Amino acid sequence: MKISHIYTAGILAAMALMAGACSDVTEPVLQKPDPQTFTLNIPPLQDQYYQLSENGTFEIVANGQPSYGFSAITSYRAQVSLTEDFADFRTLTPTGTGTLSRMTLKDADLAVALCELHGVTDESNYEDKGIQKVYFRGQAFISGIEETEVLTSNVVSLNKVQGYFALKLPKYIFCIGNYLTDWIGPEAANAEKLIPYRVTEKDDEIDSNIFHATIDFQENAPIFRFYMGLDGWDRPADFPESQFFSLGAAGGTNSDTPVEFPDFKAGEQLTHKLAETKDSFSFPNCSGVIEMTIDLSNHDDPVAHFTAK
Repeated sequence: MKISHIYTAGILAAMALMAGACSDVTEPVLQKPDPQTFTLNIPPLQDQYYQLSENGTFEIVANGQPSYGFSAITSYRAQVSLTEDFADFRTLTPTGTGTLSRMTLKDADLAVALCELHGVTDESNYEDKGIQKVYFRGQAFISGIEETEVLTSNVVSLNKVQGYFALKLPKYIFCIGNYLTDWIGPEAANAEKLIPYRVTEKDDEIDSNIFHATIDFQENAPIFRFYMGLDGWDRPADFPESQFFSLGAAGGTNSDTPVEFPDFKAGEQLTHKLAETKDSFSFPNCSGVIEMTIDLSNHDDPVAHFTAK
């Protein structure tokens, strides 16, 4: 019996010690990182001539995760500026998961950022700045926790960067028709005249291949088709077969004969397939303004949507 009591007492004592030890274990506490714990390494290419290219990449490397008080999955970004004080900057997202302190960045993204920082809005106001000094700082954060964001305490640079015009602008096609007394041919010499008749991607739908416009046919009964560029009326012999050249109304005879839609009038909507044909859309009982969406996102099934205003 005495042995049993001693054994029980020993177990109770051990449990008490374990409980005391557990009470000393604390949950990790998130700390606001000290920027001094987060720096960028000097890029090996710092003083080398670096020509940006469409498919190229380069690295900006941080010294590791900033101190949050515990190990956490950390996301990394690089901020780029033309001035060391970062009065104006753009943020570059690394390739991959974005959770590596060794950041692999795309040349194309840097080229776009440089264009934007120089105030370039389109190719007409682009100016080759030659070799530029470009500044970088690192950004780290734990996704979803705003107060974890921290910037590197130092700034590094690439001192001899050669950029290029890289802005992604909305694409457009041309509505060619009888909106004036005479049709304006899809030719380069008519580019300025055809600006009001471009059908354009939205700014937030770049590369969607969905084009929008509202065309005023000035009280003519509209007749029109679409051209992808200004290379003339007929597809050149060397034009790639995989690309659209012009698109008209599917279902015609492909003999440059308009396909008529007599029921399309003010307030009506029409969805119709497009085809590589010279057969134009013809709306004999509609005059004035047509709102249109040309959907080329599915190359095998191009579709036009029209609303008569």
